[in-house]
Amino acid sequence: MIKKTPVKKSDKIAVTFSMRGFDSADSVCVAGEFNGWDPDSHPLRKRKDGLWATTLRLPRNGRLEFKYVVDGQLWVNDDEADASVPDPFGGRNSVLDLG
Repeated sequence: MIKKTPVKKSDKIAVTFSMRGFDSADSVCVAGEFNGWDPDSHPLRKRKDGLWATTLRLPRNGRLEFKYVVDGQLWVNDDEADASVPDPFGGRNSVLDLG
């Protein structure tokens, strides 16, 4: 699930990435074009209700591809992303539209 909130007087959008499931996971991170696909640089925090979430400020205007990374190994798409596109490995990437 993704929530987008424009940041007042800024060219940024606050994007909250969140997902449910993976209750036994030790870590969930978001990786994408905005962080060089680094699977560790943007961890989500697990809330008491089981929701994993983090908020990033990203540049307005454009489309960014991303995936969630569970325990550093399992790459997962967001079914509620704005779109999806083929990735270079025969799978798909989630797309975030920040236009």
